[in-house]
This record gives sequence, structure tokens and C-alpha cells, in this order.
Amino acid sequence: MEKSVYEVGSTYDYPPGAPMTSEQSPIRIDWVPTGLWPGQLGLTFAPGKKGGSVYQPGVTHDRDMLTDMRTLAQQGAGVIAPLLEDFEFDLLGMDGYHDAAGTHGLEVVPYTIPDGRAPHDPDDFASYLDELMTHLLEGRRVIVHCRGGLGRAGLTAACLLVQAGMDADSALALVRQARSPHAVETAEQEAFLQAFAQ
Repeated sequence: MEKSVYEVGSTYDYPPGAPMTSEQSPIRIDWVPTGLWPGQLGLTFAPGKKGGSVYQPGVTHDRDMLTDMRTLAQQGAGVIAPLLEDFEFDLLGMDGYHDAAGTHGLEVVPYTIPDGRAPHDPDDFASYLDELMTHLLEGRRVIVHCRGGLGRAGLTAACLLVQAGMDADSALALVRQARSPHAVETAEQEAFLQAFAQ
């Protein structure tokens, strides 16, 4: 068997064409290394998702929600912050998200950002970041995710770093180092980060 990385945050040995499952490819948190708060900030992809991969044509997901949530809790997650639109939960087959999170002691703190975009209201988004920051300052481990854990999740993580006092370029570099060089995917997201830091 060949070892391959299909999606950021998951590596497993697979037969060609096999779907990514929670057992074969356990969900992983990429922690952002910073001492800006007592807690920890991490990024991952959408737990329990099903269907074709946005990033790897021909790759499909057939993940189990309860298993992914259990794995996140075992890695120390305390707060999970989904950045998906409501329809994406259905689109990705993520039934039972809130119940599965609650079963494993994860507090859900959602915020809606359209895929590939930046938040519509910077002031409202800053208030959301304040909520996540409170958890981090209390020493909790906060996990942000979108579909693949790159664009919206990367932007949110970078903005949290900026809100804690880091400049935009350093925040972007740190998130990309922790997660992927492709984190914060679009020009709109990068422009939002720069404007947010002003």
C-alpha cells in the first residue's frame, strides 16, 4: 500500500479509490504554536463529512460523525467553532453534528462565512472572535473548521492572532506554518485580514 495525504489533517494507507473514513484516516487537529493565551487554537476539516473532496478530485469522504468528534475530544478539543453555512451541513451529510459534539463534551460556537469568502460584517465578526478569545483566555482548546480547514478556518485563526496583538503578515505566516501553505485561500480573505489588522 502506498502512503498518501488526501486532505490536510489526514494521512493513511489506502487502496486506490478507497473513500476516506474516520477509521482509516483519523481526523487531526493542527495546533497553532503561540503563547498569546493560556488555551490552544487548532484547525481541522469538517468532522463527519461525506461526499467528494473539494481539494482532491476523485477522492470521496465517508466519515463517521461520532468517531470524528470523539477523536477531536481525545486530542483535547473543548470548543468547536464551525464556520459553515447551514446548507453545507446537509450538503456534506453532517447529520447529528450538535448531538455528536455534545456527546463528547464539545461546546459548539458557530459563525457563518460563505465558502471562499470573508465575513460580511467586520464588527460582528470581531464580536465572535471575542467569544472565542474568552475561551482561549480561560485556558480552553478551541478548534475552528470549515469544509477543508483552510480558507475560512485559516482566516478566523489568523484574525484571532491579530486580535491578540500580532501583525497580519506574522499571523498569516504562523497559521500557514501550522496548517498548510494554502491556509487563507482567497485574495478576498487575505485582504480582509489586512484590513482587520488596521
